[in-house]
Amino acid sequence: MTRIAVITQGCKLNQYESELIVELLENAGYVVLTVDDPSVSAYVINTCAVTAEAERKVRQTVRHLKKINPNAKLILTGCYAQVKRPQEEYTALGVDLVLGNLEKKRILSFLQENGIYASQNYWVEDDISYEIINNSVLERSRAFVKVEDGCNNGCTYCVIRSLRGTKIRSKPIEVAITEIEKLVQKKHREIVLTGLNLGKYGRDINVSLTDLLSEIVKIKGEFRIRLSSINPEDVTDELIELINNTDKICNHLHIPIQSGSDAVLRRMGRNYSTHDLMRLFEKLRKLDENFSISTDIIVGFPGESNEDFEETLKLVSEVEFSRVHTFRYSQRPNTRAAEFENQIPGNIRKERAEILIKLSKKVAERYRTKLVGKQVTVLVEGTQNGVYFGYDEYYNQHETSEGVIGDFLRVRICSVTEEGVLSKNVQKQASNG
Repeated sequence: MTRIAVITQGCKLNQYESELIVELLENAGYVVLTVDDPSVSAYVINTCAVTAEAERKVRQTVRHLKKINPNAKLILTGCYAQVKRPQEEYTALGVDLVLGNLEKKRILSFLQENGIYASQNYWVEDDISYEIINNSVLERSRAFVKVEDGCNNGCTYCVIRSLRGTKIRSKPIEVAITEIEKLVQKKHREIVLTGLNLGKYGRDINVSLTDLLSEIVKIKGEFRIRLSSINPEDVTDELIELINNTDKICNHLHIPIQSGSDAVLRRMGRNYSTHDLMRLFEKLRKLDENFSISTDIIVGFPGESNEDFEETLKLVSEVEFSRVHTFRYSQRPNTRAAEFENQIPGNIRKERAEILIKLSKKVAERYRTKLVGKQVTVLVEGTQNGVYFGYDEYYNQHETSEGVIGDFLRVRICSVTEEGVLSKNVQKQASNG
């Protein structure tokens, strides 16, 4: 078994850890191939379990791989594998080896094994300070850097903290700086900091996310920094001030609000009100009227009334989010919300999700329309049929007629598309003028 494919599902944290797996495998002499290569002898599926739908996709992927390559070994790891399940379930699915979130970091020790290896309390001994990507980065221009794991929030709906642990584990600043310096030297232009609860970075080592960012911006080189996701209560005035004082941190934050109803937020166990949210968003838009705010919202949470849902729609429209990720509430094992009364029927959850998705597209288009004529910096990430594409500092997807993959391009936004914007090279326009 020397030819392996690694498949990633779920969050940016998983994407980073998949890169870590790839590097471990390559350094040990394994050949890492794409999933569609017929010579693959083993698949590693780094899974998600945040919703029932995510778990369904895991099973769907396993069945598909079993069909196209029945003789290959199937190795399941990640959060789906961290959930305690009977051996019979994996056997029926056709999985050969199951590795939990600790064991996947030691994958080389288990590759020849079969069975289930998943420590249920792995975070007690987990240490992320040794998790460093040196060579294998799956994306050419953008690199993920994991700096935190664990979550000690008390959200009533979330199963992930029980799978990744309630103990905050932070990567020491000097270790993160060394890792990022290497990535910048290798021409990775965008560094995405990621963590299960990124805003809690440093609580275990007496530093803060702002402390870390203050050191990262000192690194020499042409690059920018993006934060993967941060909860509202962790967007501090110090963080906002730092973003304001440097061009290296993107004017875009993904802030999961989950609901626009105070009653629902209280039942969710979220640590803020809609008033707190609006004050925060006002601060960010005062910093930059075009500041990009994307978010996650759960619809159909137990007890969510029509009025609660209307409040969410109103907030989405008022804030003008640049992007909204909509999730239908999913009952997860070992969560308090799973036992709440007034569970919302599936058809109503689906209907509300469709309404929110439709509104969110209109709101996002309205946000992008306000950017027409503005000059921004695009990181060119690919090309297809003569069209170059990439993202700007506001996390808008661009289509433009020229560029160099892996380089920054200064452009002017010309018009809005269904998913992004069309833009033109500013330097070329200037020279033609």
